[in-house]
Amino acid sequence: MAFDGIVISNIVSELKQKLTGGRISKIAQPEPEELVLTIKNKKDTYRLFLSANASLPLIYLTQEAGLSPMTAPNFCMLLRKHIGNARITDVTQPGLERIVRLELEHLDELGDLRQKSLVIEIMGKHSNIIFTDDNNMIIDSIKHITSVMSSVRQVLPGKPYFIPDTMDKHNPMEATRESFMETVFSNAMPVSKAIFTSYTGISPAIAESLCFENKLDSSMPANVLAHGDQNLIWMSFYQLINRIKDGNFTPLIYEKNGKPEDFGAVPLSIYGDCTATNYESISLLLEDFYSKKNLYTRMRQKSSDLRRIVSTALERDRK
Repeated sequence: MAFDGIVISNIVSELKQKLTGGRISKIAQPEPEELVLTIKNKKDTYRLFLSANASLPLIYLTQEAGLSPMTAPNFCMLLRKHIGNARITDVTQPGLERIVRLELEHLDELGDLRQKSLVIEIMGKHSNIIFTDDNNMIIDSIKHITSVMSSVRQVLPGKPYFIPDTMDKHNPMEATRESFMETVFSNAMPVSKAIFTSYTGISPAIAESLCFENKLDSSMPANVLAHGDQNLIWMSFYQLINRIKDGNFTPLIYEKNGKPEDFGAVPLSIYGDCTATNYESISLLLEDFYSKKNLYTRMRQKSSDLRRIVSTALERDRK
């Protein structure tokens, strides 16, 4: 799925608009790797769902409260102690990374104003929810990463927080024509791969779409692309980045024969043969997409079980 830096940017834009200035009134941890924050902002109440599940990391606004365990886990208790009534001062995204930072302000036991951050990393099996202080030191995290699990980056209380290694990828928000040409078209790899491996937050679907909308073969080596075609790719990339900077998002779900195929925060030209449904909110899109996906998966599972029963019965009948 295209849960890339552009989708995250759309989420951050929505959360910044709705949650900035609001106060956290309730913190729940319905599952070991999930959080639900209830935030009151003026007359509105929002529920922010956060998941660091390796198979399905998510962040979006939801109406579902979720069931809380009778005894709150340690991480949930810690958050309640520190930021149970904290005010959200900002929602940010470093570069186009798949990271969301909730900047928080609260009063400590002595009544002094303190700043904390809740960092949500949407990175597949490396996803995490990390609680840091004003010096960017980790207070705790929903998943602990020890030196045995990773020699590069430990996520443990008392350790400094830093953004995971992005394999020398560049920030697309700072790309210039010269740097893009040099970075992408000096590669011998396929042009679409050269794009998404060179810049953070750019998914294969976005890179494929940049080629597709310019009628270019995405499998062609980037370094043999004609100068005119290189310029077409750059112009499409430049327009995409400006669209993100302007907050001009178009949340869409693409379906084929009733099955949800993919989603995006901007139109994806590679899904021209799919039915596109427009959403006014990226949170509504994500909630709807994954509920449809789960329903389809469950139906496939049940039909698979039924086919197996029928197949066994037919085989016995033949014998």
